[in-house]
Amino acid sequence: MRIALIIITILFCSAMVAGQENKSSQAERVVLDTPEVIAVKLAPVTRRVSAGVYQPLTGPFEAETKIKFAVVATNTSLIPLRVRSWDLYDQNRPRLLRGNQEVSYRDGLTELLKKKESEGDIISLNTITLEPNHEKTLEYLDLSNWYEPLQPGHYQLSTQRRFVQGGKWVESASITFEVKAKETQPQ
Repeated sequence: MRIALIIITILFCSAMVAGQENKSSQAERVVLDTPEVIAVKLAPVTRRVSAGVYQPLTGPFEAETKIKFAVVATNTSLIPLRVRSWDLYDQNRPRLLRGNQEVSYRDGLTELLKKKESEGDIISLNTITLEPNHEKTLEYLDLSNWYEPLQPGHYQLSTQRRFVQGGKWVESASITFEVKAKETQPQ
């Protein structure tokens, strides 16, 4: 009798905890569907110069080299938020301008993005907790995944990101950078 009572108590408590988690995840889903409380920005990737010293890679970048930027989010709400990363192409929409002209995505990417919009399978799932008023890098945006090798010029980059499938896009501020001609080696 006593064991049965303990089992019933454990089951009841488990059901209450599961119900609370479900309400919490539903509230979080609503916030992430229309995430006005998350600010997104692009930041230069840093490289280690020496122990504890890091230098941002801001350019000018050499033509036909890999150029990456960090996608950084800040939670402006008062509670921690768990955000998920599942697919680079389903969650991001970078916009690149060269001399005020939009640069087209690499060949075949537009069709892939349309497919992601309609089918949007989750490839992998990574959860990141955004603490209130703290910046955190979500992922890195490698421009070679989106664009053909960049030619010399002045560029302006921004991105949109969403935090749930089919959710509202959050626009980042734009950043600028230069791409210079590839230096030739003296013979």
